Amino acid sequence: MQLSVVRHGETTFNQEERLTGQLDIPLNDIGRRQAQQVGIYLAERKIAAVISSDLQRTRNTAREIARHHNLPVQEDPDLREILLGVWEGRTYSDVALSEPEQVRQWRTNPVLFAPDGGELLPQVEQRVQRALDRWYTQYPDGNVVWATHGGFIGILICHLLKLDLNRRRQFAHSNASLSEFRYSTDEIGILCLNETSYLRTLHVPLAADREL
Repeated sequence: MQLSVVRHGETTFNQEERLTGQLDIPLNDIGRRQAQQVGIYLAERKIAAVISSDLQRTRNTAREIARHHNLPVQEDPDLREILLGVWEGRTYSDVALSEPEQVRQWRTNPVLFAPDGGELLPQVEQRVQRALDRWYTQYPDGNVVWATHGGFIGILICHLLKLDLNRRRQFAHSNASLSEFRYSTDEIGILCLNETSYLRTLHVPLAADREL
């Protein structure tokens, strides 16, 4: 399976550097234009399926891809962003200032620590593996597009490369970026990471890609 992984387009929360998690925030105007551009970029590809997390920012990004191929958008809740519990909706700076010890634990040992009501990273990694198993079983020889989230993509990369999950922050995931992998039960290959060349015609700055 060739796995083409697209991060959703920009939202107001991305602009404001707010922790979104699983809050269902829509694309902003820039995000909608970014989604259109990634759809155009992938229009000539032979795509077997377009899969999205069930949150509207990914679903609407996925629709801009799927419409060029007359495909439905199939939803998979396992592709959701990391659940950040009580931190969701707050800015990075507010959380870091008011809860420095919790932020320190999240940055140094997120495998064992999560904010109240949030997910541990191994729980997200379990979702990653379930999704890989599910869609590889259905499309072992196809090009499958996932529309998903930045935090999820970082964990996906670490999982595929068998890296410590703490290293997820080493990989950038700009809004509407494309990362591609060759995936099977006995082979993993990286084709590209964080491709955004097709967004240059928009002449807009990419929102900061930051994670606590």
